[in-house]
Amino acid sequence: MQKIVLVCLSFVYLNISAQDTVKVKTALTSDQEAENAYNAGLELISKKDYNMAIEQFTKAITFKPNFDKAFCNRGFARYESKSFDASLEDYNKALAINPINTDALFGKAQSFYAINKKDSAISYLSKTTFIDDTYSKAFYLSGQINFEAGDYKYAITEYDKAIAAKKDYAYAYNDRASAKKQLGDDAGAIADYEKALAIDSKLFFAYNNLGSCKRNKGDNAGAIEAYNKAISLKPDYYIALNNRGTAKLNTNDYTGAIADFDAALKQKPNYVLAMNNIASVYIKKKDYTAAIDWANKALQADAKLGAAYLNRGIAKQMLKDEDGACTDWKKAAELGVAEGKRYTSGFCD
Repeated sequence: MQKIVLVCLSFVYLNISAQDTVKVKTALTSDQEAENAYNAGLELISKKDYNMAIEQFTKAITFKPNFDKAFCNRGFARYESKSFDASLEDYNKALAINPINTDALFGKAQSFYAINKKDSAISYLSKTTFIDDTYSKAFYLSGQINFEAGDYKYAITEYDKAIAAKKDYAYAYNDRASAKKQLGDDAGAIADYEKALAIDSKLFFAYNNLGSCKRNKGDNAGAIEAYNKAISLKPDYYIALNNRGTAKLNTNDYTGAIADFDAALKQKPNYVLAMNNIASVYIKKKDYTAAIDWANKALQADAKLGAAYLNRGIAKQMLKDEDGACTDWKKAAELGVAEGKRYTSGFCD
């Protein structure tokens, strides 16, 4: 956001005698007081001290009631404080003064998105980019909204526009990659994740996403390398720990896989995916009793985890509990697990 140049006013020294001087402070105009408070507010925003920033922007508005940028930035500070209704009020006031304030238009879109009024958010994003077709954050948020709606192709076109407006937009590359991944374009996704990381090597989640794409393509060694980088940046990243465990399981490194799943559970004790993955390891190790125990733990935490019913059914079948296996596979099928339906058709008819 544009920062008003701070007006620096010095004291004036009047020579009264050879030894004595008297300080006389110049009076500031209302506009100068407003600018000083506004700039102080911007500095506080940079420090994420939003409550004090709100006070400074309020002071600026007191001195200059038509200060649209002060209303806009107070709206942003309120948005960051999760006072979304108050932020909308401030953005409206900014737009009443300056209807083409793109920061205020975008701010309204963000606030509407935060309160799940996505149609209103899209409307204000369109208004933002109509005025400024280089407003990269507006295209990015539009891409995010369309991604969440499952329209991955349109999300990609919006991320394209965000990247065209801001060549080093690492988040846009990451999210465009995720949209490509959803469409089955793992190669395109990998290229975009790598671009995101070339711009910002600290994006731990991009390393995790890159690892998952490589795993999908059967490159488990490359996946493990990417997960290693994600975990080195964020040691408590239980999702990457779980994913690395899955890649290790794919390479028959059962000990390493269990160690990663256990590490994920230490970070998130109710992480049912890791529990069920441990059941998968024990199935591979032919320890079916242990597999059932871990599937049970997963189902105690989430009774609708279809994959855990599938695993428990496999373990029961291997222990000759045919009826129990069929019951579990049918439940897995009811919960949308395709393998459950296949096993039911093959073994339970």
